[in-house]
Amino acid sequence: MLKRRVISLALALIMAATTSITLQAESALATGSTFPKMEAADTLYVYDIRNDSAEAKLAALTLQGLINQSSAEVYVLTREKNLDQLWLDESGKSYTPVTLVTGSNPGLRTMYRDYQTLIDKLIVWEGSKDWTFNIALMKGALEAGLPVTDSIRSSLISEFGSQTVEDIRSNWSSRVDAYEWAVDHLMPSLDKRILFSAGLRLPDWVDYPWNIFDYAVASKSFTFYLDPRNPDEYEAMKHIIQEGGYPPGTAVLGYAPNADDLNAYTNPLGVGYVVSDFFSNGSVWSSFENKTYTQPAGAAVEAEPGKVYVSITASDGDNLQYAQQLMDYFQDPAKGDVPVGITIAPVLRELGSPILDYLYAEKGNNIELVAGPSGYQFIYPDHYSSSGYEAWLDNNKEWLTDTGIHTANVWRMPINSVYHKQMVDSLAGSGVTGILRGDDIQPINAYHGIYTISQGNMLMNDGDIYNILSHVSADASQPVFHNLYPILAYYGVDANGEAVFFERLKEEIDRLQQDFPGKYVFLKPQDIVATIDQLNTDIQGVSFAANNSDKETLHIYEDQFSNLDNGHRFADGDTSWVYKFDLADDIDRATLSLDIGGDYEVDISKDGTNWSGAARANGNINRTTVESDLSGWLINNPSKIIYVKFADGSPLDGNGPSLYHLTLSSEISGISLTTPSYLDNQFIVQNTGAIDNDHRYADENRVIVYKFDLTDDVTDATLTMDIAGDYVVDVSSDGINWITAANANGNLSRTTVTSNLSGWLVSNPSKIIYVKFRDGSPLDGHGPSLYHLNVST
Repeated sequence: MLKRRVISLALALIMAATTSITLQAESALATGSTFPKMEAADTLYVYDIRNDSAEAKLAALTLQGLINQSSAEVYVLTREKNLDQLWLDESGKSYTPVTLVTGSNPGLRTMYRDYQTLIDKLIVWEGSKDWTFNIALMKGALEAGLPVTDSIRSSLISEFGSQTVEDIRSNWSSRVDAYEWAVDHLMPSLDKRILFSAGLRLPDWVDYPWNIFDYAVASKSFTFYLDPRNPDEYEAMKHIIQEGGYPPGTAVLGYAPNADDLNAYTNPLGVGYVVSDFFSNGSVWSSFENKTYTQPAGAAVEAEPGKVYVSITASDGDNLQYAQQLMDYFQDPAKGDVPVGITIAPVLRELGSPILDYLYAEKGNNIELVAGPSGYQFIYPDHYSSSGYEAWLDNNKEWLTDTGIHTANVWRMPINSVYHKQMVDSLAGSGVTGILRGDDIQPINAYHGIYTISQGNMLMNDGDIYNILSHVSADASQPVFHNLYPILAYYGVDANGEAVFFERLKEEIDRLQQDFPGKYVFLKPQDIVATIDQLNTDIQGVSFAANNSDKETLHIYEDQFSNLDNGHRFADGDTSWVYKFDLADDIDRATLSLDIGGDYEVDISKDGTNWSGAARANGNINRTTVESDLSGWLINNPSKIIYVKFADGSPLDGNGPSLYHLTLSSEISGISLTTPSYLDNQFIVQNTGAIDNDHRYADENRVIVYKFDLTDDVTDATLTMDIAGDYVVDVSSDGINWITAANANGNLSRTTVTSNLSGWLVSNPSKIIYVKFRDGSPLDGHGPSLYHLNVST
């Protein structure tokens, strides 16, 4: 037990003569939090240990943890670039720098001088037997013992007098033996809220030892350092977790010999990962109050065909030490010049709220704080305990909600897997609208209204953003979305290790905008998600091939294992898929047109739950065109949301629906379209043309086809076009039989052309009109250039 004491008169040089530091007799671990929290002290006493040896630093960090068990009053300077001092100043906490003694290891010696009466014994460990350090750390946390090497023991006793010594260097022959002993003799008295994977990793510990040890000691947590790739050590790790009775959602802090892949071994046991090996002063940061945060919701822009919409998300903020390093990056004058996402660790709500206070205050309008992989902890969802995953998801939702997160990174989560679907469903109502998935590149996934998109290429070097984006092609038929994931530890620093992320980013984006004017639109991740969502919100219509492009998949609300084959989507047996279409609020009549084959069943619903039949193959598996009037499902449907499900009409024979193309058109009384635009793209049903800045064009054999579904009472309509080039404009009432309505006859000048559509409305009860633009002289490449189109009735 730690003993009450009064600090020595030596500190009178830096404090008022009557000032004293007293320590509570009992540990002051706060309850009611996910993470152990220390009791806050009124004033911090700051010790600089940066000039100490590695062995002395380890002793100083564990001594800091012992002191802070009762009151988090000791803060150390151990990080490079004065980061610890900068964060201390930013915290607003009252502090007093302690004047150090002269000579070697001044930080440890000064701290030991001031707090030696807290120490009941010195526990001697051996660097060549790394497990002895961990056992000394845990024993010390419980028994007021200070872990030291033999040389540190000798120097402290020589200077400060005799002390009880427990030498454990020869107590165990291996890691496994040592940790088995610790489970039996130390585990019962340790805190069971978190674990630590932290120890003497070579070469780190002999050059720059990890900083996390103060929090391991202060929290009295089990601290192991095992390599689970070794079967015996994995069994020892598993025994620790199982014997400790750690519940699903428990975090292991620190780092592991096998780096990120510790997840593959701890996740099946219900334990996640919070990387934090160099996180400094955790015992102090945990003493600050827990807080909640908010961010503005994502803001959509109108996504135009012919443009590339880009989001950039910087990595590593889920690692607590990188969260501390973000202060360096945020000093860059170029911060905020380019919209960007910065990953953070939501657990800092409890483990360092002043750090989040700073990031939220300084981010400005052009930075979004994104949850790093895989939310509040780093996990591999496809490895996580199936019995504990639901509990983890519940915790994750609460953490992300309380941190104001709208976008989260997730790795190792196969699209359409049970892990993916459970995660999406768990986030309903959390404020999270998008998931950046760090696995293979897949089209946009819109399962249950939360968009899962690829996080994009991991970037290491200056120039990578330009090199990748300059090769991303625009698409005249749809907007293109692309995401990038620069690694801060590489892309974000220069050759001298200085933070240059924002400066480097701005230089690359400026170069892209100069070389490709108007091509790229840069958005925060939450804004690109909102922009994608707007493509399926209050729409007039849509037309797409069922070929797994983004244009199709952003409408797929559920996919029960449909498949693709040579440009079409199919569902045999008990598989199926569902599209969701959110039509404009003023639409009362709409038509669904399907290019489909197989023994299909097409059902429609207003709510995604109650279904009624819209089309049946009735055993005819030939490819055909099917039209269905959706008006009945728009009555008494104020949301104007329509769900369309495709299933196998004869599940036993494996000849289910094969969908090639879908068009949904709504009735209009007229429309005015600027081309290219977000709105005009909703009426295009065929497009092999291209875009040139402010107009669409179709040279040689290219065509652009619009479909307009006019109201049933229309008998007269006019087509007006702002057009140039050697155009031919054909009109059809069925999309098959065409008659020319306008012809440039070789005149290439830009002009306004009007054509009366009345003839195509006669004997046309559907009142559907198709308008096709093609090149009047395909060999010379001067086809139609369309700037504006208007249909009036």
